[in-house]
Amino acid sequence: MLQENLQHFLDSVPQLAIKTSEPPVEANSPPIYLSPLDRSIDRHPLTVAPETPIAKVLALMNPMRVSCQLCGEKQKGVPTPAKRSCVLVVEDSRPIGIFTERDIVKLTTLANCAIGLTIADVMTRSPITLTQSESQDIFTAIFTLRQHQIRHLPVVDEESRLIGIITREAIHEALQPVNLLTNLRCAADVMTKEVISAPKTASALDLAQLMVKHQSRCVVIVEDQIQHPQRIDKRENYPMPIGIVTERDIVQFHALELNLCQISAAEAMSAPLFCISPTDSLFRAHQSMQRHGVRRLVVVGSHGELLGVVSLTSLPQVFNQSEMYGTIELLQQAVDDRAAQLQKTNELLQQEILERQRAQEALRQAHDDLKKQVEERTAQLLESNELLRRDIIKRQRVEEVLRKKQTCLKNQAQQLEETVRKLQQTQSQLVQTEKMSSLGQMIAGIAHEINNPVNFIYGNLSHTSHYIKELIQLLDLYQKHYPEPASEIQEAAAEMEIDFLVEDLSKMLSSMQSGTERIRQIVLSMRNFSRSDQSNIKLVDIHEGLDSTLLILQHRLKAQGGHPAIHIIKEYGKLPQIQCCGGQLNQVFMNILGNAIDALDEEIHNGEWARRNGKNSPPSIPSSPLTLPAITIRTEVVGDFVAIRISDNGGGIPDEIRRQLFDPFFTTKPVGKGTGLGLSISYHLVVEKHGGRLDCVSEVGLGTEFAIEIPIVRSQLAVDS
Repeated sequence: MLQENLQHFLDSVPQLAIKTSEPPVEANSPPIYLSPLDRSIDRHPLTVAPETPIAKVLALMNPMRVSCQLCGEKQKGVPTPAKRSCVLVVEDSRPIGIFTERDIVKLTTLANCAIGLTIADVMTRSPITLTQSESQDIFTAIFTLRQHQIRHLPVVDEESRLIGIITREAIHEALQPVNLLTNLRCAADVMTKEVISAPKTASALDLAQLMVKHQSRCVVIVEDQIQHPQRIDKRENYPMPIGIVTERDIVQFHALELNLCQISAAEAMSAPLFCISPTDSLFRAHQSMQRHGVRRLVVVGSHGELLGVVSLTSLPQVFNQSEMYGTIELLQQAVDDRAAQLQKTNELLQQEILERQRAQEALRQAHDDLKKQVEERTAQLLESNELLRRDIIKRQRVEEVLRKKQTCLKNQAQQLEETVRKLQQTQSQLVQTEKMSSLGQMIAGIAHEINNPVNFIYGNLSHTSHYIKELIQLLDLYQKHYPEPASEIQEAAAEMEIDFLVEDLSKMLSSMQSGTERIRQIVLSMRNFSRSDQSNIKLVDIHEGLDSTLLILQHRLKAQGGHPAIHIIKEYGKLPQIQCCGGQLNQVFMNILGNAIDALDEEIHNGEWARRNGKNSPPSIPSSPLTLPAITIRTEVVGDFVAIRISDNGGGIPDEIRRQLFDPFFTTKPVGKGTGLGLSISYHLVVEKHGGRLDCVSEVGLGTEFAIEIPIVRSQLAVDS
């Protein structure tokens, strides 16, 4: 009766599945057979690459042909290789073909031609697959197999990667009530916990005595005991199983008339052991026994310790009639629910088909009407397109004429803009050159006028000093030979303080000589700065030009009232004389040093210097050299260039202003204080006239540095410019 009900259930499942491929499942009734579908998937199918030879594939499908054992001898514990009914051809983890036993039959007619072929030449391409998801159940797999008349169904994930394969035999095994029951039970439910064990040093006779004493059919051979990691406090040790000896082994030893006392447990035991976990299902335990051809499995823990034994005789204990009939009722209920869902789905499909037929009829009528409208509209558009085409041709001609005129005007505008720029630059250079020329002529005239009287004074000072020394010597002789002069002379000497007069007169002559020497140096510096031959190329001492420029600007560097002095820090290196226009370089030094002094003066005047350096005291109080306004001048030789770096410790220049420093007429100074031509002309003189480089490096709050690099030997290109 049980077999008839089960057969009726299996026959009814495919018939119900044929009505619709994937019936909708309500949200409150999840699929019941997800678990049987998972159990029916072989997750380790036989797979090969497309380039695998056919001979190798046939050997893999029928391993008995290449792994048969001589004389029917079977190795102990080694399972017989299983035959495979199909092979999946996989590329990048995705199935691209299948090769089954039916294909092998086809190959028998082409045996002579099959030599040298690969599996890709004979496989069935693009096999039917099943995508695994929560909505798929065992009924879907059965329907797919029947619909396509196939026996093997590969299972893939959402990215078409191979998961496993489903066969008709696997579905049949998964749907057996016994399998359902065994999958609900685990090995821990039926295992024998009281296991008889013995060390590997015991003899076979000792093992037989233990079997008789405890009425046991087997003895588990264990080795050195270990402590259970989770029960260290209880100091309990668990044995590690390494083999097993059964009654059948003792009987064989006895039949061979072996001395049981001389056979150790290590020699008599069957190894290796076939073990399972206590959480493994009874179905898995049954499969393991059949696969390995044994009647007992040892149950071990997570660390390999012995927990119990499951034997073949203990499995039928779970197969009672009540549980089997309960399972059949559960399956019958599932079939009834599924049939009701299918019936309801069929009714909805019929209604949807009728509605779609009506919609198709309405669409057909609308299509005819739309076709007429489209034809009429197309005729109108063709006429409009012709008019537009003519209009476009006319406009293209006009645009071409306008484009040519625009190009011509653009070229003229660019030429005019370039001409204006050159004129502005030339004008600014002429203005600045004339300014510097007038300034040089004025300074040269002043120096010439001052030089004549200074030379007269300087030339007579030596004679005057000589005359005074002689008069003093004469006076000393009078005092020596006439120590007691007349009273009138003594009174006059006392009134004149002759001793102080003689001593102070020497000091006065020395001061006058130092002053005239200083005036001569100032005049010489003024003449050097205002060279009349400033357009000529000659060897020039850079340090001499810097000192002359600083002398001209000396009055702006001194302290005045509440304005502190600006210190000049000279860090001169050893420089050779270079070929350049000395007057033009002096003009560059004057512009850059003047801008540095202007920046420091503006900060001091606005109070920014005091706030930035934390000064609240009056300028008369001495300050640290690091917090005083200063300009540093460094010179050095860099390769074939002489580098002059002029830096200040002011507030720095923002990037948006620094990028425009060398543009003509760009200035940040108020009207009347700057023209915006100084740095532009300096850039022109350094870069274009001398073939050098002029850069500005600045950071807000950390000061500004102008780096000037002049070639030691002037290039021909710079000379021509």
